[in-house]
Amino acid sequence: MDFAWIIPFLFMFTLLCGVVFAMVSKKRVEDRRHDPNAPKSTLAKDGPQGGVAFLRKDGPTARKPDAEPVLE
Repeated sequence: MDFAWIIPFLFMFTLLCGVVFAMVSKKRVEDRRHDPNAPKSTLAKDGPQGGVAFLRKDGPTARKPDAEPVLE
């Protein structure tokens, strides 16, 4: 019995699964991006930490850990 057909079948099935997963993930991201009540990322400039300023050693949060976020 010849099983040479199984390799292209598995390839196409894997490719289809990857495409479906990407499309579902993209839809979820777009829905969340357009939702005004979704929590902001910590690294977002308008997020709770005020962007990546908290990572800087000389930034305002290095001296005061409970300082307000710095928005530029």
